[in-house]
Amino acid sequence: MFTYSVVMPCLNEELTLEMCIEEAKSGARDSGHEAEIIIADNGSTDESVNIAERLGCIVVKVETRGYGAALDAGIRSATTPYVVMGDSDFSYNFNDAPKFVAELIRGADVVIGNRFVGGIEDGAMPWHHKYIGNPVLSALGRIFFRIPVSDFHCGLRAVRQAKYLEASPTTSGMEFATEMIARLANIQATFVEIPTKLRKDRRNRKPHLRSFPDGWRHLKMMLLFSPEFFQLYPGLLLTLIGSFGIASLAITGQINLLFASGSIQTSLFALVSFTVGLQLAAASFITMAVANAKAITRFKPWKKIERVVISATFFWISCSLVIFGIVTLLGIGGSWLQSNFPSVDPFQQTRKTIPLIAIVIAGVQGLICSIQVRQVLSKFW
Repeated sequence: MFTYSVVMPCLNEELTLEMCIEEAKSGARDSGHEAEIIIADNGSTDESVNIAERLGCIVVKVETRGYGAALDAGIRSATTPYVVMGDSDFSYNFNDAPKFVAELIRGADVVIGNRFVGGIEDGAMPWHHKYIGNPVLSALGRIFFRIPVSDFHCGLRAVRQAKYLEASPTTSGMEFATEMIARLANIQATFVEIPTKLRKDRRNRKPHLRSFPDGWRHLKMMLLFSPEFFQLYPGLLLTLIGSFGIASLAITGQINLLFASGSIQTSLFALVSFTVGLQLAAASFITMAVANAKAITRFKPWKKIERVVISATFFWISCSLVIFGIVTLLGIGGSWLQSNFPSVDPFQQTRKTIPLIAIVIAGVQGLICSIQVRQVLSKFW
């Protein structure tokens, strides 16, 4: 026999709360286990709190509004090492709770239900959630975090409380569901996914979830925790496009890209692409350095990047690029002054100056990146 906690976030759920509580009790009783039931009340004005107290539940009053705030308070108040969480609208079957806890006891840190395998009742999930939102976000989550989770936003899940406290999510809204997974992935938690059924909820009001605003918040959360996909790879792509354009201008006097061709004007767009790309890539290095300083080692390419960025060779190459670019540009400026500015051919001079400006930008960005990464990794910061 084992004891676990069941946490239900609640905001005016008087129609369904009692059914959820009774189901959680029967699930524990029928499996021969014990469960403490915690209702994380988020400011209910109906009979929800009275129902929970009458049924012997622990009621945690959560002043900060939001799904994440309620769950966080409930999980932190649990007195057992295993915590199951699920919505109190009767959409999830709390009889499955012992199955989730059993996986934790076998060694998993996080157990998440899969509604697409367990079954979705008719009308339980809007079509755009079922066929677009959840599959797309879940696919991105698997790519970004490299964990075996196919239903990122299933509301029925279980976690070791100690592991949750180590991850320590901070968001208060619906994006908490994604942040929780992201932070647990960051500390190398082990994930297990098991089938669970999604029922049509029994509410007589609109759900708290807002499809598009909350979906966007989930996506932003995934990107913020994934500097490779949010910064590094887009940065490298933009840098490559800009480098090709600038090199083409220097060698041939023309830029011929698949989506643009020209000379002076197009070269400015190439320079912008090059600059923004370098900034994104450098920002990803700094983000990974911060993660490493916090003992997060999820980013596989980081160790190789770190060796390069903090090396003396990288630092002095960056210095050399800055010095070479500035000295050469000053020399060109001096020749303009001597030959009288009106006689200068702007097209021919652009072929020289744009590549040199790019070299200076690359050198400066390299210096800043090298210094900031060293600062982040230094024990003095």
